[in-house]
Amino acid sequence: MISEFIWDFDGMLFDTYPHTTAALCEYFRRHGKVIDPEEAFSQLKISIRKAFSHFGMTKEGEREFYEIEDDLDFTPHGVPYEGVSEMLRFISENGGRNYLFTHRDKVAVQYLDKYGLTPLFTDFVTREMDFPFKPAPDGIIYLLEKHSLKKESCLMLGDREIDCLSGLNAGISSLLFDEFSSLKNSEYTFYETTMDGVFGKVKELMK
Repeated sequence: MISEFIWDFDGMLFDTYPHTTAALCEYFRRHGKVIDPEEAFSQLKISIRKAFSHFGMTKEGEREFYEIEDDLDFTPHGVPYEGVSEMLRFISENGGRNYLFTHRDKVAVQYLDKYGLTPLFTDFVTREMDFPFKPAPDGIIYLLEKHSLKKESCLMLGDREIDCLSGLNAGISSLLFDEFSSLKNSEYTFYETTMDGVFGKVKELMK
């Protein structure tokens, strides 16, 4: 039975890719370069580091980009996927616990605050903690050790292969939420293409 759910943020709990894609395009627009939004999106779906490398982002530029992205009012807004709040609440009310493991900084928690979801989480691992980027398992191992979690009771959930690999590398199960049905050949334990499917799998695993 799974009782400990470790969530990625972008593209898993919140639909933030339109927001982040627009922020990346805006950063380059300010610096006189036009990038294709679809190309930016496809790179971001692999990882933000991949997008930075692909478009030649500098370290100085990263800081300015994050200032744009961290503006919750920058449009289009990042919003929770439909059904996410109900799913998190179901877990919390049925003896489970939710954790966050994201490459995003504390702004992820601000998003949760904005939608009243923070009380449904036991702990948060964000960029400020300076763990290696996924698929490294360090952030998950930190949660396992801090909360004395049994590996067989844990599930990592995310929308990219690196999310699932971070879970598998930590010795726990993983679930891939493949909204666009483009990652079927990735490594994972469970696979779903809709949020209803994710919720159904959560209920099944908690029995």
